Amino acid sequence: MKKVVLALCAAGLLTGLSACGKKDSAKAATDTYTAEEIAFGDSLAEAYGQMMAVQAQQQIQQYKMYMASGQTEDFDVDKFMKAAKKMAEVDTADIATFLGTQMGLQLWGAAKGIPAQLKTPAPVAKMIKGFEAVMKLDSVDNPYAYQEQFQMLATKAETTAREKELKALNESPESVANIAAGTAYADSLVANAGYTRSESGLVYLITEPGSDTKVEKNNRIQLRYVGKHIDGTVFDQTREEPMKSYANQFIPGFTEGLTLLGKGGKATIVIPGELAYGPRGSQPKIGANETLVFEIEVEDIL
Repeated sequence: MKKVVLALCAAGLLTGLSACGKKDSAKAATDTYTAEEIAFGDSLAEAYGQMMAVQAQQQIQQYKMYMASGQTEDFDVDKFMKAAKKMAEVDTADIATFLGTQMGLQLWGAAKGIPAQLKTPAPVAKMIKGFEAVMKLDSVDNPYAYQEQFQMLATKAETTAREKELKALNESPESVANIAAGTAYADSLVANAGYTRSESGLVYLITEPGSDTKVEKNNRIQLRYVGKHIDGTVFDQTREEPMKSYANQFIPGFTEGLTLLGKGGKATIVIPGELAYGPRGSQPKIGANETLVFEIEVEDIL
C-alpha cells in the first residue's frame, strides 16, 4: 500500500505539471470516461480521501505531543479542513500558481522551523523580501554563495543558542548549589585528608599506584569502580565481574583518574561537575554540575 501511495503522489505531481497550460485538460479527460468508469473513479477518489484523513489524524496526534497546552486546546479541525481543501483545489493548470504554492509552503515551514530549531526569530516577511529580491534578478552568477551565507548564519545561530542554553543551565539554582557543595567538599579533602588537586581540577588520593607502566587514554583496561555522591550514597558500581573498556570511553575526570594508575592501581577520585556530566547532568541520578566520587581499581591493562 505504501508503494501505491508514493506512486500516486509522484504521478499527481507529474500530472499537475504536464497539465499546466491546458485549461480544459481535466474536462476533456472526463468526457472520455463511461458512466461506470466515472462512478468507479468517484469511489476510488473518496477511498483515497478517507485513507489520507486517517493519516492526517495520526499526524495531528503526533504533532499534538509537541504542542503547548494552549495550542492543543485551540486546534481547530474546521480550520485544518479549510486549509487542506484550499491547497487541494489550487489551479494546477497554471504552472506559476502550482509551483508558487509549493514554494510558499516551504517558506512557511522554514518560518516556523527555524525559530524552533535555531532559537532565533525568522520573520516570514523578511524571508519573502529576500526571496523576491533574488527571484527578480535576471540571473544568479554564484548560487552557492547564497547557500554558504545561509549556512554561516545558521551555524552562528546554532552556536549562540547552545551557549545561551549552557549559560542558563550553569546559572540554575540546582547547578549553583551543586558547584558550591562540590567545591567545599573537594577543598576539605585537599586541606585535611591528603588529597591532591590536578591542574584540571580533579581531586584524588592514590592508595595503590600499581605498576610503573601507567594507563594511557587509548588503552583497553579491566577495572572495578564504585560511584558515589558526595554524601556517600552509591549511584553506580561494577557488578561481580569486572568491567572491560577503553580508558577514553568515560567522562573526562574518570579517564584522567585512570591515567594516574598502573596495573593493580587503586585510587579515590573526586570529579567536579565540569569534568563529569556538566550542567545537563545525567538524570535522574546525577544533577547539574554535580561533583562525583569514584573508588577505582585497575585490575589489568589489556
